[in-house]
Amino acid sequence: MSAIPKPDAPRSGGLLPALLADAELDHVERMVQYMSRAQAGRAPRGIDGEYWKKRLRALEATHDLVATQRRRVASLFELLEGAGQVCGSTAPRSAFAS
Repeated sequence: MSAIPKPDAPRSGGLLPALLADAELDHVERMVQYMSRAQAGRAPRGIDGEYWKKRLRALEATHDLVATQRRRVASLFELLEGAGQVCGSTAPRSAFAS
């Protein structure tokens, strides 16, 4: 009788596989783009940029991201930093590390 293959175990010290990060990245990208458009009109609504930065830091800490995903994360941090400056927030990224 053959055994049922187990799903891939987390790699790199217990990190989740990069494949699982794409859905989260897609969601954060959509929300950050929405926030950027809303803030351009000076009518921000919903969860602020610090929340999304925290989500991105958690994603970086829990997933074994590949190079393209890391570039997406860096780009999102840049967008969030720009949006934060528009709203008057000048706190550095590392100040909110969890």
